[in-house]
Amino acid sequence: MGRTNDVSQGIDLLRGECNVLRKELSERLNKVNKNARRYRRLNVAMLVISLLFGLIAATLAGDSAFGGKTIAGPVAEAITGETPSELPKGWQNVCGLIALFTLIATASTGLNNVLKISDHRTMAFVCAGILDGLRAQVLIDSRVKQKTMEQVEAELSKLLRDYPEYFR
Repeated sequence: MGRTNDVSQGIDLLRGECNVLRKELSERLNKVNKNARRYRRLNVAMLVISLLFGLIAATLAGDSAFGGKTIAGPVAEAITGETPSELPKGWQNVCGLIALFTLIATASTGLNNVLKISDHRTMAFVCAGILDGLRAQVLIDSRVKQKTMEQVEAELSKLLRDYPEYFR
């Protein structure tokens, strides 16, 4: 009877450790998913800004190249309050807008590249995938073996060491 109690206590202890590991994996996965979503939003926002201002600048510049009757002329007129003549102040204002929008678009694209937002987004999703796999290993069977738990803990430890910025 004493041997049965020891085995039963060992199984209960292993289940408790397994539950703790499952909880930790879930918490880590939630943090990584939160960071992945943040990187995705930043990436999309910067790309939209870049495209929007780039298209506006291209439209103004293109219309200016064709005399500015459709878009650039009315924009120049709205800015100055008068119909612009051949390339005076109104056209300089349009060129100023083109320069500003192009600068914003270029800066957004540059920041996106310098900050490597898409790379961080990808790595956060890699971490999430690894964590999903680890969690699946301990969720598959209610009687997870000690060896499996040790492997999962070792992989989690390596993941935390290799990608610490995604778990903060």
